[in-house]
Amino acid sequence: MTRRLLWGAGAGLLLVGAAGGFLSGVLWDRTPEVTISPQAASRAAVPQSREALVAAWTAELEKAGKGLPEGWEVLTTEEIRGRYLHQKVVNAPKAEDIDPGMARRAD
Repeated sequence: MTRRLLWGAGAGLLLVGAAGGFLSGVLWDRTPEVTISPQAASRAAVPQSREALVAAWTAELEKAGKGLPEGWEVLTTEEIRGRYLHQKVVNAPKAEDIDPGMARRAD
Protein backbone atom coordinates (compact mmCIF):
# COMPACT_ATOMS: atom_id res chain seq x y z
CA MET A 1 0.00 0.00 0.00
CA THR A 2 2.81 2.47 0.73
CA ARG A 3 4.44 1.61 -2.55
CA ARG A 4 1.22 2.43 -4.37
CA LEU A 5 0.92 5.70 -2.42
CA LEU A 6 4.50 6.70 -3.31
CA TRP A 7 3.91 6.00 -7.00
CA GLY A 8 0.69 8.00 -6.91
CA ALA A 9 2.36 10.94 -5.18
CA GLY A 10 5.29 10.82 -7.63
CA ALA A 11 2.94 10.74 -10.62
CA GLY A 12 0.92 13.60 -9.14
CA LEU A 13 4.04 15.72 -8.62
CA LEU A 14 5.18 14.96 -12.16
CA LEU A 15 1.80 15.99 -13.52
CA VAL A 16 1.76 19.22 -11.48
CA GLY A 17 5.32 20.06 -12.62
CA ALA A 18 4.48 19.42 -16.27
CA ALA A 19 1.35 21.55 -16.04
CA GLY A 20 3.29 24.35 -14.32
CA GLY A 21 6.00 24.25 -16.98
CA PHE A 22 3.42 24.33 -19.76
CA LEU A 23 1.53 27.26 -18.23
CA SER A 24 4.69 29.27 -17.58
CA GLY A 25 5.78 28.69 -21.18
CA VAL A 26 2.44 29.81 -22.55
CA LEU A 27 2.01 32.81 -20.28
CA TRP A 28 5.59 34.09 -20.46
CA ASP A 29 5.97 36.97 -22.95
CA ARG A 30 9.07 36.30 -25.02
CA THR A 31 9.14 39.60 -26.89
CA PRO A 32 11.37 42.27 -25.36
CA GLU A 33 9.80 45.61 -24.60
CA VAL A 34 11.07 48.42 -26.81
CA THR A 35 12.00 51.38 -24.66
CA ILE A 36 13.37 53.73 -27.31
CA SER A 37 13.45 53.62 -31.09
CA PRO A 38 16.71 54.03 -33.02
CA GLN A 39 15.55 57.28 -34.62
CA ALA A 40 14.58 58.77 -31.27
CA ALA A 41 17.94 57.72 -29.86
CA SER A 42 19.87 59.51 -32.58
CA ARG A 43 17.52 62.53 -32.49
CA ALA A 44 17.91 62.79 -36.24
CA ALA A 45 15.17 61.97 -38.70
CA VAL A 46 16.53 60.81 -42.03
CA PRO A 47 14.66 62.38 -44.95
CA GLN A 48 12.64 59.88 -46.96
CA SER A 49 11.98 61.61 -50.29
CA ARG A 50 14.66 61.99 -52.94
CA GLU A 51 14.36 65.78 -52.99
CA ALA A 52 14.70 66.08 -49.21
CA LEU A 53 17.69 63.71 -49.25
CA VAL A 54 19.44 65.73 -51.94
CA ALA A 55 18.82 68.94 -49.99
CA ALA A 56 20.13 67.40 -46.74
CA TRP A 57 23.14 65.85 -48.52
CA THR A 58 23.95 69.20 -50.16
CA ALA A 59 23.81 70.93 -46.77
CA GLU A 60 26.16 68.35 -45.24
CA LEU A 61 28.57 68.66 -48.18
CA GLU A 62 28.56 72.46 -47.84
CA LYS A 63 29.54 72.09 -44.17
CA ALA A 64 32.60 70.15 -45.37
CA GLY A 65 33.33 72.73 -48.08
CA LYS A 66 32.34 70.40 -50.93
CA GLY A 67 29.66 70.27 -53.57
CA LEU A 68 27.60 67.52 -55.11
CA PRO A 69 29.78 65.12 -57.12
CA GLU A 70 29.57 65.04 -60.86
CA GLY A 71 26.89 62.67 -62.14
CA TRP A 72 25.01 62.49 -58.85
CA GLU A 73 21.71 62.57 -60.73
CA VAL A 74 22.09 58.92 -61.78
CA LEU A 75 22.40 57.71 -58.18
CA THR A 76 19.44 55.85 -56.73
CA THR A 77 17.61 57.22 -53.72
CA GLU A 78 19.19 54.53 -51.53
CA GLU A 79 22.68 55.47 -52.76
CA ILE A 80 21.98 59.13 -51.99
CA ARG A 81 20.70 58.17 -48.53
CA GLY A 82 23.90 56.20 -47.91
CA ARG A 83 26.14 59.03 -49.06
CA TYR A 84 24.17 61.54 -46.99
CA LEU A 85 24.47 59.42 -43.84
CA HIS A 86 28.18 58.88 -44.50
CA GLN A 87 28.78 62.62 -44.87
CA LYS A 88 26.76 63.27 -41.71
CA VAL A 89 29.07 60.88 -39.81
CA VAL A 90 32.17 62.47 -41.34
CA ASN A 91 30.92 65.94 -40.30
CA ALA A 92 30.13 64.82 -36.74
CA PRO A 93 32.27 66.55 -34.14
CA LYS A 94 35.15 64.55 -32.69
CA ALA A 95 35.61 64.14 -28.95
CA GLU A 96 38.60 66.50 -28.99
CA ASP A 97 36.47 69.18 -30.67
CA ILE A 98 33.74 68.84 -28.06
CA ASP A 99 36.05 68.91 -25.01
CA PRO A 100 39.65 69.80 -25.97
CA GLY A 101 40.96 69.58 -22.39
CA MET A 102 39.72 66.03 -21.89
CA ALA A 103 42.54 63.53 -22.13
CA ARG A 104 42.19 59.80 -21.90
CA ARG A 105 44.10 58.20 -19.12
CA ALA A 106 46.24 55.24 -20.04
CA ASP A 107 45.50 52.43 -17.62
